[in-house]
Amino acid sequence: MANKIVREIMRSTNICLNPKMSIDLVSSHLTKYHLPGAPVIDESNNPIGFVSEYDCLKQLMQSSYYCDNTALAEDVMSKKVITTSPEMTLIDVASQMNENKLNVAPVIENGKIIGVILRGDIMRELVKDLQECKIPV
Repeated sequence: MANKIVREIMRSTNICLNPKMSIDLVSSHLTKYHLPGAPVIDESNNPIGFVSEYDCLKQLMQSSYYCDNTALAEDVMSKKVITTSPEMTLIDVASQMNENKLNVAPVIENGKIIGVILRGDIMRELVKDLQECKIPV
């Protein structure tokens, strides 16, 4: 396990959001890719924020109540983006995610987002490794 790195299990699908995306489109995007959140990027593919399901649900409740669909990703995104490197070990990124209470972290290489890593994907790898443990009797 200690030798596995983020690059080996990260998701490299098109997971980035545009700051001008409507909140319903953001929510549909997260649902389509089964993501608990996604990075928001500018026109140069630089991370400028992060939108979580929590952010969407909170805004959707308000938008639905007032029948107002004018909220955008940039209106609800957190401007604090905690990222990881594709060469970081899974143990190190798991520690980072626990420390910051993250479900998903954007993976950055050369200043650009190349994918995301999910806490659940790391957990799956840890379970596999635990099941492969051979304990001498």
